[in-house]
Amino acid sequence: MDFYSFVEGPLLWIAFLTFIIGTILRIVMFVATARKMDKPMVRYFRWKYVLATLGRWILPINKDMGKNPIFMPLVYIFHIFLITVPIFLAGHVSLWEESRFEWSWAAIPDAWADWMTLILIGVSIFFFLRRLISADIRLISALSDYLLIIVTALPFVTGYFLTHGTLDSTGFLGDNMSLIHMLSGELMLILIPLTRLSHAFLFFFSRAATGIEFGRRGYSM
Repeated sequence: MDFYSFVEGPLLWIAFLTFIIGTILRIVMFVATARKMDKPMVRYFRWKYVLATLGRWILPINKDMGKNPIFMPLVYIFHIFLITVPIFLAGHVSLWEESRFEWSWAAIPDAWADWMTLILIGVSIFFFLRRLISADIRLISALSDYLLIIVTALPFVTGYFLTHGTLDSTGFLGDNMSLIHMLSGELMLILIPLTRLSHAFLFFFSRAATGIEFGRRGYSM
């Protein structure tokens, strides 16, 4: 088995299993810790508090939207495109159709995927520069924060280059762009449950906990 076959086979399974198992473990640990350390949250659990706060944060109707009219819309756009493009890209859907699972679902038009990818890359650059330029944000930023932005954007950058043949004439990068794209995607999958990228799913649980706390105190969320 050559390296390319390893990356598109065993390593891909390792990445998916790390993502799935790691995600489940992080959620279980979060819930177990919350139940142990925050007794009032368990006692005052109400679905109306959970749904109210999640609704306000999933939809752009929370107070932060008014306080950050530029940053918050970009956050929403970034996360929507981050989820939509990998799942609904026609090339990815066809790979699932050809896999042993033979799963299939509707794909978005390639032109939409291109624009979403370019916008996501642009927003990633904005997030990176914002951390770098803003003194307040730079003060609370670690090296890992910058690296995670790069790790998140890299599969989209390499995917765009791969589908458009942008670097096909550049030698090593052009010859290995498919391999680099797979490695970057697998790296992000592996790092999601192991780093702060875990907020992708822990967000819902932390917001639910905050909603219960605010709800029982009668505060607006």
